Amino acid sequence: MSSFFPIITISLGISAGLVQIAGYFLYVGKINIGRIKPNTASWTIWAFGAVLESASYVFVTGDWVKNILPVACALSAVLIFMYCLRNGHFSNPSKFEWFLVFLDCIAIFVWWWYSSAVYANFLLVITAVISFLPIVLHVWKDPTVEDAKPWFVWTLAYCIMSIVVIARWEKWEDLIYPAVFLVLHMIIGFLAIDVRKNH
Repeated sequence: MSSFFPIITISLGISAGLVQIAGYFLYVGKINIGRIKPNTASWTIWAFGAVLESASYVFVTGDWVKNILPVACALSAVLIFMYCLRNGHFSNPSKFEWFLVFLDCIAIFVWWWYSSAVYANFLLVITAVISFLPIVLHVWKDPTVEDAKPWFVWTLAYCIMSIVVIARWEKWEDLIYPAVFLVLHMIIGFLAIDVRKNH
């Protein structure tokens, strides 16, 4: 049984990464049919933040199984940004978005200054929460700007990752990233369908 349990968590970790990537494929499909109109400025910030979060989380956990999803997320976010840029979904970053970049840079400075990936990852998660506020408000006002399906797929991916973290429990810091992102993606998913039901 003890030798079988790690196989289960490894399978779940790989599944979380694959589900995450599937969500991005679904998102691109929605872009291609005009269902979603992504903003390159936003995806620039998310791609930059995802790379930093992934890097810091790798140092926080030191567990390659827990790191599958964050790495998949970072690579996918960068590819989405490049796709949006190539297909003309470009707009200049707002002052708020530059502020988020500044906060991400502060997190990296904190990482270097205190030699603590935990502090850096915690700050990057806070930055991510702040970066989600505009899209949450936007979807709240107009649920048609986003499609719920990719967001629920991503929610499932973070749910699986949370199970992996709990199953391979080492410290509470490992759970912050998947738990927060699970909630953020779930919120957008529900906002994208609840209001639309009344139409």
